[in-house]
Amino acid sequence: MSQSELTSYFQQATMEMQLEYERIRARTIEDPGTAGDEGEENWANLLRKWLPGDIQITTKGRVLCADGTATNQVDVVALSPLYPHGMLGKKMHLASEVLAVFECKTTLRGSHIDQTMESASRTKEAIYRAHRKEILYGLVAHSHSFGEDAVKAAEKISRKITSSGLAHVEHPNNLLDFICVADLGSWVARAEMDEDYYGPGMVTYYSGPPARHSRFDVNRTPPIGRMITYALRRLSHHYPKYQGLSGYFGMAGLEGGGSWSSEHLRRWEDFGGTRDHVSLFT
Repeated sequence: MSQSELTSYFQQATMEMQLEYERIRARTIEDPGTAGDEGEENWANLLRKWLPGDIQITTKGRVLCADGTATNQVDVVALSPLYPHGMLGKKMHLASEVLAVFECKTTLRGSHIDQTMESASRTKEAIYRAHRKEILYGLVAHSHSFGEDAVKAAEKISRKITSSGLAHVEHPNNLLDFICVADLGSWVARAEMDEDYYGPGMVTYYSGPPARHSRFDVNRTPPIGRMITYALRRLSHHYPKYQGLSGYFGMAGLEGGGSWSSEHLRRWEDFGGTRDHVSLFT
């Protein structure tokens, strides 16, 4: 399969999301609850198609830790192949087998970034405290409310991600891992330690759409393709059986290029939370 062929599949997925967005938005005012449910199901179906086939995808519910802690309701959950089929229909998801959590929005707003960043931090901290386990936590949206100018919209989202992380996250492992806006771009978390370049300690930042982003860029590196490739690479660190697929997507160029500004760097020297280690997501 050529690079362009694989990319074209994600271009098609992007177009399908845009069509669904227009359909759902037309009904949002009269029935916002159903519109939200349909949006979540759009993303659940996409994840079923593009994440490894043995990962089980379910919607709604809460994550239940073995110590009795239960998270707030989440939209979509990716569960390990070991998850009991008898529990798939239940709405309390066993934390030990949760691989990733996805919050889904039809139209992304600034408040959604704040809410999801805070939820990600609390959920990841609770699961680690109970199970010594790291999970992925992402925010996905069909579209956004940050204006028609794609460059300015991307800049606004980048600033919001930075301020939200400073306000709600005390440990780098508890950061929101990615944001994907299907018709705009993807932002993925990075962490680096390079004393010569950054100085002491470590830094984190989000690699967002290319600096000269335009709506046409979604056709070169579809945001959905970048998000899926990043999720695969992160999962493959903990589950080696996914490394082949992760490597293929990466070699096909689906991770694409990204940009970041030094103003959005966050330097970490002292960590809050229950752990002193850092899972570097470079």
